[in-house]
Amino acid sequence: MSTPPEAGSPPLAPRVEVPLAGPERAAAPAASGHAARLAALRSNSQLLGVLVLAVLLYTCYFASSLILPVVMAAFFAMLLSPLMRRAPLRWLPRGVAALMLVAGLLGSLGAVGMFIAKPASEWAMNVPFVMREAAPKLKEMIRPLREATRASASFNDFTEDEDEAERVVVRPPRADLVSSTPRVLGSLFAVLLLTFSFLVYGDDVLSKLMSLRRTRAQKRLTADIVQQIQSDLSRYMLTISATSVVLGAATAAFLWYLGVEDPLLWGVLAAVLNLTPFIGPLVMSLLLALVGLSEFDTVGAALLPSAGFLLLHGIESQVLTPLVLGRTMKINPLAIILWLMLWGWLWGVVGLLVAVPMLVCLKIVASRVEAWQRWARILE
Repeated sequence: MSTPPEAGSPPLAPRVEVPLAGPERAAAPAASGHAARLAALRSNSQLLGVLVLAVLLYTCYFASSLILPVVMAAFFAMLLSPLMRRAPLRWLPRGVAALMLVAGLLGSLGAVGMFIAKPASEWAMNVPFVMREAAPKLKEMIRPLREATRASASFNDFTEDEDEAERVVVRPPRADLVSSTPRVLGSLFAVLLLTFSFLVYGDDVLSKLMSLRRTRAQKRLTADIVQQIQSDLSRYMLTISATSVVLGAATAAFLWYLGVEDPLLWGVLAAVLNLTPFIGPLVMSLLLALVGLSEFDTVGAALLPSAGFLLLHGIESQVLTPLVLGRTMKINPLAIILWLMLWGWLWGVVGLLVAVPMLVCLKIVASRVEAWQRWARILE
């Protein structure tokens, strides 16, 4: 119910809607259409990004024999390239310095391989006998928890007839080793040749890549990203390698104190597996549990090697490594686990070894490129 206007007040003017002029009337639908086209283009670009990512993963999976040597060589080249600029190598020709670094890398890996080859092969051939000795102790451990289960029944079938188990002869797959040796040697030669080529010609390729950038700011950004990847990756890998060597030495000393056979073998293996976060230490603890069950009589003593290694690994991962690296190289553990699962599925054991360095490079690039900084925040 409307109230009449007060006396003496001017009458209210009726509301009159002024129609838009011709250009303004045409601009409103044009603006809405432009916004719709932008939204469609944004959606299409996201869908295209997903498709490109799927194609890249498909290519990495089915062309792993071709891509893996390149990735490994690029990884070794980025790791060794800072040494090329330090004395006395920087006074030498690039070819000579690169050859010396590749020879040193090959000699180090060969020395470690020759050191552990014999005890590792002997232990691998004795795995069936180790399993037979550890089976009764494992059966005793799982009886209170898994009694009357299918797993326990299958375990009983495995251990009930010792005479039949003694007649089982497990021969090493020599035919498979012989057939795979040329392929392994070919991949190793390709990695070494590509590493040498990256060290010698990498700077020339980088300068040509920067010449393709249009502005000075883009060239400076590309150079900064490459230099930061080289320095941070070298620092990360050298730190992880040093802490892994310390962990391996401590593990070998602890196993020697317990009286475990071949403590140096398990120390080297602990250092190598420590390069793969989470998965490597877990595998090492399971191996040491199996070794303890095969060499000690009681269950409590058998679990000491695995428990001691987990304690040493906890000190290394929670105290020593963060103290050296600080928070600059910190990455979300969930991101590391998912990344390891992805590249372990794509490339197997080698994928597990190169997954974390690739994630470090991805974080560095994402932190420097403005459009990718949200991914850098997710990885932190």
